[in-house]
Amino acid sequence: MSFFDGYKREERARLAPGDYRVAITGVEETTSRSGNPMLVVTVQPNGSEIHIKHYLVRNEYFNRNLTELLDSFGLGENFDTLTWVGAVGAAKLAEDENGYLKVRFFLSPERAEKLPPWQGKEPERQEVSSLGDGFEALDDDDLPFN
Repeated sequence: MSFFDGYKREERARLAPGDYRVAITGVEETTSRSGNPMLVVTVQPNGSEIHIKHYLVRNEYFNRNLTELLDSFGLGENFDTLTWVGAVGAAKLAEDENGYLKVRFFLSPERAEKLPPWQGKEPERQEVSSLGDGFEALDDDDLPFN
């Protein structure tokens, strides 16, 4: 019996470059190679399992690029990045020099209206909640493992 018995050729479904609805699946604050503050926004195109990282670097284009993202996803001027996860917007996807898809730019809501609706269960926006009334903070001295 060979390790390769039962092998059947299977191609990975590839997305063609173009306009897609996308959902934010993660946001990370970090630093670019040049030392500038940066947001890494991970998006997932509609109808796919791939995740694409998009970089918003604090440079001369930062305000324009952040405005484009906030408008596309309907985030207003919400800077609580935890609540961005699950937001649905739209993006123009293009291939880079290595053949990988990247976000070229985010589409306006008017352009996104022309795209097909989200396939399957639409992502849910993440909410940040407080612990509410009745929560009593413990002092470090009250912890059982001190």
